[in-house]
Formats: sequence, structure tokens, C-alpha cells
Amino acid sequence: MARILLLALFFSFPVPAGASPAEWIGVSGASGELVPESVFGGNVMLYRAGRRDGPTVVLIHGLGQNGARDWGRLIQALAERYDVFALDLPGFGESDKGNHLYSPANYARVIEAVVAPRVTRPFVLIGHSMGGAVSLAYAATYPHRVGRLVLVDMAGVLHRSVYAEYLSRLGAQLAIGVYPQGAPWFDSFVRTVLTRVESIPLSSELVLGVPGMRQRMLRGDANAIAAYALVEHDFGQALRDVRAPTLVIWGSEDRVAPLRTGQMAAALIPGARLAVIEGSDHTPMLSATARFNALILDELEGRLTLAPYALPKAAAQGDRVGRCSGQAGQRFSGDYRELRLEQCSDVRITNARIGSLLAVQSTVRIVNSEIGEWTDAKHSQLEFTAGSARGANGNPALALTATSVDAAGTRFEADGAIFENRGAVPVTLSLSVSAVARTSAARRLVHAVFPLAPYKNWSGEK
Repeated sequence: MARILLLALFFSFPVPAGASPAEWIGVSGASGELVPESVFGGNVMLYRAGRRDGPTVVLIHGLGQNGARDWGRLIQALAERYDVFALDLPGFGESDKGNHLYSPANYARVIEAVVAPRVTRPFVLIGHSMGGAVSLAYAATYPHRVGRLVLVDMAGVLHRSVYAEYLSRLGAQLAIGVYPQGAPWFDSFVRTVLTRVESIPLSSELVLGVPGMRQRMLRGDANAIAAYALVEHDFGQALRDVRAPTLVIWGSEDRVAPLRTGQMAAALIPGARLAVIEGSDHTPMLSATARFNALILDELEGRLTLAPYALPKAAAQGDRVGRCSGQAGQRFSGDYRELRLEQCSDVRITNARIGSLLAVQSTVRIVNSEIGEWTDAKHSQLEFTAGSARGANGNPALALTATSVDAAGTRFEADGAIFENRGAVPVTLSLSVSAVARTSAARRLVHAVFPLAPYKNWSGEK
């Protein structure tokens, strides 16, 4: 549980306040005022800039005491044509702070409480990092309010255990100096908060729901509370409920929120598109300002021509058979009647339609692809991002022997068993915002990590 708090670490630098609340925006006529919100019973700093008669854009920031200031350059680019609102979420920036449950659901309610009295028509909602996840929650909860949604390097949507493992790998890189910034404060965090919390394992409901436990375990810190509440939230339904036109923007070098999250979100949100900014990190509005601002303006003004990211559903065509034997880094895309991988590492399958997949002693990443008949994996590692895997003619979707599965936003379907462990050792199934379905039964969303015992199968039951 405690490793999730690493997310809060990446953004914890306070920024001195300017002489006036909105001076930092650098736009004539910009304003900043503390307005009451009813969710936590405090005040929120609300900034406004641009044309009062223009279309409305609302900006939601991520973790860190910079708050809305991270949007400064974008606000300047938008102000000439748009009426721009940006707020410091409770616990951040100039807004009131306290030991509160700063969850995505509560933040969505705050946005509605603050924006609704001031904006009556559907507006453009743009969220970054944690603010992207909050914006997703808002768009799913208040669909009539959002005319267009932009999610930028959205953090925290993968299952907490999957994300903790990712952060652990990142932590190992930090320890050997691979990460270019912040090793001293990373080390300090690990030696204090991380070690301390890990020594007292508690349920997330207890840690987040009880003020005294938030104070004891998370020190009542907004970054820590918001980060932990974020990764405890299940966004499976929200991703499928958004109806606004959606653009997902990602930095190719993001090491806080992996690109995999963006690919999954763009595939699950109906009609969503994905734009990757090459060479950019987790904050493309700061590290690639010109390209980021151009993307936003093109999207808002109807000039951006990107096809929906999700692979259109269709059966694999033709009789092509793909093979990999003892190789590393093989890439596959397109249609295959059969794909056979034996002793291959770092295999990547992207935008593919496959009849059957066999993997033996291989590590495979499968992105935005469809497997239509069966998958048989032995002594392998499979990572699915979006797409689907089906078991036809009585086969399970996945037949596994000593093989781990990490799936994000993937649909698994079969007539009978969804997963079958055919080996003598347990296998681990990590399913983030995924779905399972028996052919004759309703779909069930799954956001969980669990073992499958030897010679057992699982058909989607709770």
C-alpha cells in the first residue's frame, strides 16, 4: 500500500505566492478569488482569464503545490479566444487545506460546486496527471456538463498493485541515479514516510476514511492523501461511460504515468483519440509548450485530424502465420491466423488481429489488439493493454502454465472458463479496469489482482 505514496513525491514543491492572486498568469484582466465550496466546507482559489464571451475552458491541475500555476503557459495561449477558468483544488495552491478525503469523487463534486454557478453551457475540460483522473470522474458523473474532454498524462488509473510495481522499478532506477532529477528528496521520502507506513499494513478504507488514521499514516498531507485516494479509485466504469469527444495527450518519455495508461484510456473511452508528444515528459505543457499548446488549439478549433485509437472490431483475415524463435525485440502488427512465439523476449504486438497465440518461455506485450480464438502461454509473461482475448469452441480465453498476466482495459470472453491454469504452480492475474464475459452472460468489470490455483479455472465469478 505505502509504495503508492511515491506518486505524491514527484510534485511537492511549494511556489511563493505573487503580489496579487492572478499576477502569475500574465494576462491582462486575469482575476483570482477565493470562492466557497460545500464539499469540504472551505474556500477554493478560482482563476479566470480571457474573453468573457468566449467558449469556456476549465483546467484541472495535478499533484503538487504549484496547483493551477502549471497551466500558466496554456492560459496565455487560450486567453485570446476563450474564457478560461483554472482552480487550485482543495489542499493545493492557494485553496484551503486540511486533513480531508481528497478523492477523485470528492474533487469532481468540488468542480461542479465551483463551476456550475458560473458556467451554464457545456464546456471544455482539460485535466493533467491526477487532474486528468479527476476530470475523467467528473465527465462520467456529469456528462451533460462536458462538451469536450482532454486528458493529459493521466496518473493513477492502473490497479494500485500494478502501479506500485511500476513505481518500485522506477525507485530502483532512482537509486542508481538513472532518473535525472530529485534523488535526494526521493531518498528522504523512502527513509521516512515509505518505511514507516509499510511497517503497519492497514486497509485503504481505514487509512482514507478515518481522519485520525489519515493524520497518523499520511500525516494529513494533501499530496499523500490525494495520491493514495487516486490509486484506490476504480475508474473501470468511468472510462466506459464518457460520452464527450475525448483527446488523450501523452509525453513519450513520461516516467510517472506510463504511456500504457494513455493507450488504455484512449481505447476504452468511446471514440477517443491519442496524441503522443515525442521526447516530452510527464508535464508536456511545460517541457514541450509550443507543441502542446498547438495540439490543444487544433483540438478546440476543429483542425486536429486523428482517427479513434481503438482497433475496429473484426476477425483476422487471411492465412498468415507469424513466428519468433529465440529472438528479442520482435514486432508484430496486422492480421495473423496464428502467431507462435518460442523463447522470445520483449515481443511487442500492436494493432493486430490474431486467430490464435502460442507463447512459450517468452515475454510479450500486446497493445490494442484482438485475439479471436485462444491464447496458450507456458512459462511466459503476458502484458495486455486494451484490446480483447476470446476463447472460441470451448477454449478458455487464456490457457496458462506458469505464466503471469497483467491486463489493463482488456476484455476477456469465452463460452466457459475465462482463465485456466493448466500448470502445477499458481499464476497471478493482474486485471486493471478490465472486463470479463461469458458468451451467454453480462459483462463484468474487474479491477483486482488475485492468484489462480494449480489446475483451476476462473469464469468471472466474484
